[in-house]
Amino acid sequence: MDKFLFGGASWSEAKSALDAGTLRQRAIAQNIAHANTPGYRAQEVRFEELLSRIETAPEGAKTTRPGHLDASQKASAPRPELVFSNAEEVDIEREMVSLNENSIHYRAIAQMVARRYSGLMAAIRTEG
Repeated sequence: MDKFLFGGASWSEAKSALDAGTLRQRAIAQNIAHANTPGYRAQEVRFEELLSRIETAPEGAKTTRPGHLDASQKASAPRPELVFSNAEEVDIEREMVSLNENSIHYRAIAQMVARRYSGLMAAIRTEG
């Protein structure tokens, strides 16, 4: 039951996306704080491109021979990575735009997760 309620791929992806948003917020804050520090290289978080690389088995795929990968198992969501950007210096305007985009994205995912929990709580409280 626990896996059914909280262990699906969408939960794993949502948790990883929230983790990526948190890490991205820290990286952007660091970049802004060190904008005038000589030699500082901006940091960025890679997550969406890692998420897009996950290969999942097509619907209805079956293991037909020994040695095939189990088609019923889906890859888990990747962990976000903090990397240095190729930029020579921090662009404050770009960082501020990234900060706003990240904030909007994080709130949207958090609201989606909150609605899912609200739905579960409503189902639990329903008297039948």
